[in-house]
Amino acid sequence: MNKFLFLITIILLVACSPSPQANQTAIANTRTAWTPVPTQTTYSTYTPLPIIMITPAFSDVPVGNWEWTWVETLYKNGVTTGCSTDPLNYCPEQSVTRAQMAVFLERGMHGSIYTPPHGTGAVFADVQPSHWAVDWIEHLYADGITTGCQTSPLRYCPESPLTRAQAAIFLLRARHGVAYTLPAVSGSTGFNDVSTNYWAAAWIKQLAAEGITSGCGGGNYCPDDSVTRAQMAKFLVLTFNLP
Repeated sequence: MNKFLFLITIILLVACSPSPQANQTAIANTRTAWTPVPTQTTYSTYTPLPIIMITPAFSDVPVGNWEWTWVETLYKNGVTTGCSTDPLNYCPEQSVTRAQMAVFLERGMHGSIYTPPHGTGAVFADVQPSHWAVDWIEHLYADGITTGCQTSPLRYCPESPLTRAQAAIFLLRARHGVAYTLPAVSGSTGFNDVSTNYWAAAWIKQLAAEGITSGCGGGNYCPDDSVTRAQMAKFLVLTFNLP
């Protein structure tokens, strides 16, 4: 009898015990579920700036040239249209003539759309009615900016290169008007090659004082050198505060 009860007990225990698979399932269900996160590639949100190709106005004044900014500003403000077309050139290393200077100054003073009155050819003996710049030259005279290059007879010397000394006078008269009172030279001019008794000393010193020139290098102004068109571009932009 006792053996019979013992067998019955063993059978019941085996029947009620969970299977190994069930045990594993139960254990798995008690663990915290973990889902692997796939690796994500993080891309930068930086957007490169577009490359802006700057095309210079004049084929002979590339962007890398020192005068590029000054020449472009002069062109943008309508003070110059260059020295030739097809291709459009500025001729930066050519000397400025006195005829060209008349155009530069009149446009700087009166604006890019200004058209001077027709010239008569009766003001200067060497500027005939057929001269291409007669209108500009005679109006420069009427504005009191020039008195010519010679008297008896009165001449303008339109094709002569403009010197740096002459440029100082032209620029300051155009900037301040004919009523401008020039400060006297005292002490020194600030330039090694311009003595205080030089005929344009006061003009040259004042041009430097107003920040329009720093000379030609080495503490000099080079007053008798001709002005290049590149140099004149900078002079004009600074004289008229062109944007």
